[in-house]
Amino acid sequence: MSLVVGKVTCQVVRTSRRTTEISIERDGSVFVRAPANVDDARLHKVVEKKLPWVYRNLALWNELNRESPKREFVSGETFYVEGLPCILDVRADCDTPLQLIGDRLILRESNRPKAMTHIQAMYRHLGYQRIPALLERYAKQLGVTPGKLRVWELMNRWASCSTAGNLNFHWRTMTLPRDILEYLVVHELVHLLHRNHTKEFWATVEKVLPNWETSEK
Repeated sequence: MSLVVGKVTCQVVRTSRRTTEISIERDGSVFVRAPANVDDARLHKVVEKKLPWVYRNLALWNELNRESPKREFVSGETFYVEGLPCILDVRADCDTPLQLIGDRLILRESNRPKAMTHIQAMYRHLGYQRIPALLERYAKQLGVTPGKLRVWELMNRWASCSTAGNLNFHWRTMTLPRDILEYLVVHELVHLLHRNHTKEFWATVEKVLPNWETSEK
């Protein structure tokens, strides 16, 4: 369901959680995750109190996304891998549709119409290569055993943890700097101990990553 507060339309998701959480998703939408027993009137008041925070963060989102590049998949365009720029190099004589070589993304000219499909597949492949080592490292520190790993399209979310303990990461996480990826890994692993964002949850995150707030922002 949706809830309009002030000039903001919020998407409301009710779950078994104990607290209400407001977030700005990657596409700029406002999500409110609330306990199932909170009625609309009470939820409206909760969101109303947070409107200054919502307006401030929506303004920040608009600023960050004002100049999002329109991809044409021509030589010279920039993509990111682990926070580092990689330049697209379109060639006619490639053996494979797409290759990552150093700081170059080599794209075969004949595959330009499906370039984004190949790039997404590359990021997913990188995710399955790089995330397991981080999961193993931090799961050991936390004393948890995660379930299956999936790297795929998560729409508005960077990552998630299912009730079965399976961990999902958006393929776009492979564009992020290493420290932010580590934060996302720790965040989801801690959900194996604390399902909601309680004080205990954040205290556990801080034990593993003392500077987590910088990455979270």
